[in-house]
Amino acid sequence: MIFKDECFKNKRFVITGASSGIGAYIALMLNTLGAEIIALGRDLQKLESQKSKAKNPSVFHIITKDIREISSLDKWALNLAKEYGNIDGAVLSAGIQQIAPITSVLSVENASELFNINYFGNLQILKGLLDKRAKSNKGASFVWISSNASIKAQKGLSNYAASKSAINAAVKSIALEIAPLYRINAISPGFVLTEMIESWSSVYDSEYITQMDKSYPLGIGKVEDVAPLVAFLLSEDSAWITGQNIVIDGGGSL
Repeated sequence: MIFKDECFKNKRFVITGASSGIGAYIALMLNTLGAEIIALGRDLQKLESQKSKAKNPSVFHIITKDIREISSLDKWALNLAKEYGNIDGAVLSAGIQQIAPITSVLSVENASELFNINYFGNLQILKGLLDKRAKSNKGASFVWISSNASIKAQKGLSNYAASKSAINAAVKSIALEIAPLYRINAISPGFVLTEMIESWSSVYDSEYITQMDKSYPLGIGKVEDVAPLVAFLLSEDSAWITGQNIVIDGGGSL
């Protein structure tokens, strides 16, 4: 699909994790292509900064929400859909990473933190949007951001990998439940330079990034490399694709 101006005009999408990284870029890209965006994130200042960059700010709505607070989050998402109107899909991008070797740092507590954001929080948002009372538009498409850590072993990432593997498995069952009215797919990006990577500079230093870049057949990625696949999966051009986990990692998992 070659994306053209206004190709998502009159479409409305919810984006979690829209204040930074992949989610932020996707929200801006879809808005540039004409879509109305409901951008969710924890940091109001970052959300306001994203809105200031939007091509169509009048249809770029920002809402602060911490999806770690999973209690009644599905009802909150249902009310969100009722407030803004029928949606055409969502991108479930909110997530955190955690390096927790099993011989030292790993614990049930830090695993719970990962799952509450990466899996349960996004799942609750999805549940609310799929509620019949939300009246999501027929043909709505949902994309959940997983990771190639779910298919390629990496030291210290067992909790993180497990939270992303849960996404891949859930998407298959959910796809069966919501077909033929709606579609859902996961994508698994590889190592992508984002604010999260920068915040872990003590681990992902310049030497590490250089080594990773050399180990990926096509080099490490940028958010610009991931977003077009998401747009394709949200579009009608992917109408026969559901329940899949599509790896997009520059060959890093080969």
